[in-house]
Amino acid sequence: MTLRTKVISGAKWTTISTAILALCAILKISILTRYLDTEDFGLMALVTFVMGFMNLFNDFGLTVAILHVTKISKKVYSSLYWFNMFVGVVIFVFLWLITPLISIFYELPILNTLIPLIGVNLIISGIGKLFNIQERKNLNFKSISVIDVVGALISLAIAIYLAINGYGVYALVYSLIGQFLVTNIALFVIGIKKYGLTFHFKYLEVMPFVRIGLYQVGSQFVNYFNRDIDILIIGKFFSADVLGGYSLARELVKRPVSFISPILNMVGAPTLSKFNADAQKLKQYYLKMTNMLASLIIPMYVCIILFAYPIVYILYGPDLTNIVIIVQILSINMIMRTIGSNIGNLVIASGRTDIELRWNLAVLIVTPIFIIFGSLFNVQMVAIMVSLSSIVLFVPGYYLLTNKIISLTFREYFNAYFKLNFKQFLRS
Repeated sequence: MTLRTKVISGAKWTTISTAILALCAILKISILTRYLDTEDFGLMALVTFVMGFMNLFNDFGLTVAILHVTKISKKVYSSLYWFNMFVGVVIFVFLWLITPLISIFYELPILNTLIPLIGVNLIISGIGKLFNIQERKNLNFKSISVIDVVGALISLAIAIYLAINGYGVYALVYSLIGQFLVTNIALFVIGIKKYGLTFHFKYLEVMPFVRIGLYQVGSQFVNYFNRDIDILIIGKFFSADVLGGYSLARELVKRPVSFISPILNMVGAPTLSKFNADAQKLKQYYLKMTNMLASLIIPMYVCIILFAYPIVYILYGPDLTNIVIIVQILSINMIMRTIGSNIGNLVIASGRTDIELRWNLAVLIVTPIFIIFGSLFNVQMVAIMVSLSSIVLFVPGYYLLTNKIISLTFREYFNAYFKLNFKQFLRS
């Protein structure tokens, strides 16, 4: 099978699965907002923030390293697998120990129960993560797509059943744990049959991959705060109810991204990696992917801005129409962030995680200043500052990040973002 055929097949399966996953997520939120309090979504937003942060270290940059290294022996894969499992256990224990401090910081005792409970996913994810990476690297997206769909459907069923029966926030927690169990056990079974696994482990075999991944971990660590510091700040200075409304608005505007990003990342990174030795082709494919993304994302978010009220009314009900303005403001931020997210695939393909780390450190200085200023007023002003910061960083992003990895003019950079090419998008 040629690379083009594999890419087309991968895009097809990923598109189908992502559409179903997006539908399941929309149904879950739409139904659960009728049964759960807004405060429950605020609590889950905080738990998700903490879990996402811990998961950065759980990966240890191995995803980037495995995708970047062309050939890896079965013995080395085994060493990487057991190392990843060990790291998952260590991170879980660490999370369990610091949970009381997090609970005290937010003055929410229930976090003492919620965080360790959902933290089990750190261990569960290690069961199938490396097999998932192997399938992605080989552009075998059919099995991943089917597993993801089954996991999402089971999660949806668990969430609805528990919500109807009065489990509150635990409906969200247990549904996520169920999804992780199903997907990772399925990946493990398929991975064992296709790739095998031994009880072999050598620390020296792991270290080259850790060195490659460390820059990525550092970059993701910083970028995570850049991306989600609004949740951190709102959770501290506003009530869980206010955070719940903001997080629901945030989830709504992220929904198109949850449909597009998996397709872009699953196919984009492996495809660009094929050209990491050819700078011209790497640049060509990167600009084409970015422009295709922009040609889809910008019209989509313009529609969300224009029709935010009926969208919120239908999905969340009349009691949450007060978040419409937040949805409209955050849509601007998502346009900039989503189009710019393709740089991650370029970083993986080029292996220049050091440049990405330096850029994210610079962003970490700027973004919190905007958001903290907004928090002095109200949650709407926080949303305005989030969107404004992404606009302000557009030009520096060219000089300090993109142009450092591939040589391109500012005009090429600007056109990739804003010169929409619908004909090329439809052909692709």
